[in-house]
Amino acid sequence: MTESTKTVTVRVMDKDYKIVCPPEDEPILRETAAYVHQEMQSIRQKSKILSTERIAVLAALNLARELLEQPQTGHADDTKQLKALETQIDTLLAEYDRT
Repeated sequence: MTESTKTVTVRVMDKDYKIVCPPEDEPILRETAAYVHQEMQSIRQKSKILSTERIAVLAALNLARELLEQPQTGHADDTKQLKALETQIDTLLAEYDRT
């Protein structure tokens, strides 16, 4: 971790994840984590899927679809949000692989 980054702890599906990001990205990271958590909880409640990995993949597909269906304006913001989502998904999948 460099001076221009910090470790942020976010909670998704009752698990804490430590993610390194630039300080200015912390608000969007927290918002993204909350959004991912909400999507994953919704999938778990609707389908009763028990596998966190499967829930994470379905959530990633749903969120990617949302992004692709949005009008193509504000590409810089979309790119930033997509990178934050990608980081969150990678972290969730890596954490799942360790368990």
